[in-house]
Amino acid sequence: MKKYILFLFVPLFILEGCWDDFLKENPVDSLTANNYYNTESDFLYAVNSAYTNLQELYGSTSNTWNGSYWAFSEMRSDNTTYQYNNVDLSGSRYEEMDKFIMYTDNDLLNSCWDNSYIGIAKCNSVLHYIADKDFSSKDQFVGEIKFLRALYYSHLVQYFGAVPLSTSLVQSYEQAYVTDKRTSVDSVYTQIIDDLNDAKGKLPSGYSASDGGRATEGAARTLLADVYMWRDNYADAITELEKVKTLGYTLLPKYADVFDIDNEQNSEIIFSVQYIGGNYSQGSFFMYRFLPWNSGTDLIGKGQYQARTGENIPTTDLLESFEVADVRKNMIAYYVDENNETIPYTIKFIDEGHTVRGQCGNDFPVFRYSKVLLMLAECYLREGKADQASDLVNEVRNRAGLSDLSNVSLDDIIQERRVEFFCEADRWDVLVRTGKAQDVMTAHGIRQKRERPVAVGSSSFSTIQLLFPIPSDVIDLNPNIKQNPEYK
Repeated sequence: MKKYILFLFVPLFILEGCWDDFLKENPVDSLTANNYYNTESDFLYAVNSAYTNLQELYGSTSNTWNGSYWAFSEMRSDNTTYQYNNVDLSGSRYEEMDKFIMYTDNDLLNSCWDNSYIGIAKCNSVLHYIADKDFSSKDQFVGEIKFLRALYYSHLVQYFGAVPLSTSLVQSYEQAYVTDKRTSVDSVYTQIIDDLNDAKGKLPSGYSASDGGRATEGAARTLLADVYMWRDNYADAITELEKVKTLGYTLLPKYADVFDIDNEQNSEIIFSVQYIGGNYSQGSFFMYRFLPWNSGTDLIGKGQYQARTGENIPTTDLLESFEVADVRKNMIAYYVDENNETIPYTIKFIDEGHTVRGQCGNDFPVFRYSKVLLMLAECYLREGKADQASDLVNEVRNRAGLSDLSNVSLDDIIQERRVEFFCEADRWDVLVRTGKAQDVMTAHGIRQKRERPVAVGSSSFSTIQLLFPIPSDVIDLNPNIKQNPEYK
């Protein structure tokens, strides 16, 4: 797998040349998009490049401080927050997002928007040039690209609402300007569903170890089911999830083993964003980000940065939500600082053996098999199949050392997702999709102001916005794109 990552995340400059051509005598500027795409290997590198923006979006790597997906989907919720850093306040963009006082020039917005659309542009380029080609891996490449485009768009539409929809290669300024307009949420979802319905039939159910990390049929069907659930189409979601159940995924016997860095491509992982430690500039930074900022060398022998860490810190709300016997809580540890303050932190992303400071090898799980089980449980419940829903929820609970529930409710399933996927970018999305966000986050804000008045402040949580603002840079470049009403 790690050998594969070296190639998967080597940056590809599509209009300039590929990795194999880097040391050739021909000047790189002799290559253009029109003459680059010739061989199957050319398309392999182009497809690989389309994955790379996921690192920054789900990440962050040591090359950037602006990873957004884990923050948007977890710190935005009542699950995690930030440790107030009274030495260096330069990580304020995460704090503003967490407290619902986000400004439209927040760098996290630009990171999410720009990386998503760069990834989409790469996908559109591959689809344009592969159309008239004929080689053995063509269908797989098309499936991977359509899955990736759907994944990029699914986050954009869920975070920002109506967004520009581009599905073709942009070859002129005029074409770009025409395309650069907000498209209805319904139209964006229609495109996502079309892409995934095509992708699921073209992707294999699995790969050899050296190709681990690529999109599979299971990944496409899981994402499609998730999109159907956002569209209240639970019957079609059931069809996709039941198919995923036949593809060979299993729950690992021990919850902690899911996050074992020496077994990342285990039978529970359906899709994850890949990273590699070492001197490749492709490492993940989660371990540094998610530990207390003032822990110094106590938790990482190589030391910590004094800013922008102490994030994705479990809240009191989350800690109190675990049942007494739940072994999943063991993935939260505690650090007692010099002021005798106890700071909880997740150990899901620990890479104790990493050799280069800031370059860890932890992947980020996007879809796990337990998520499929809980998604399917919700769909069964909504379709009047409560007994089947209970069986699936209890399968997940039993692995966590908990007893069975009977007469499972929607709130039970939402709670189970909370404690199963904490710190994994799931909670906020579930709250918004199920209509719980306003009530849950209003109550959470009241508690945060009471418990952390210095860090949170009285103006925080005044309005619980369900969408994020369109980045101000986007509107500055094209005033025809209007801001979301909550931020005007």
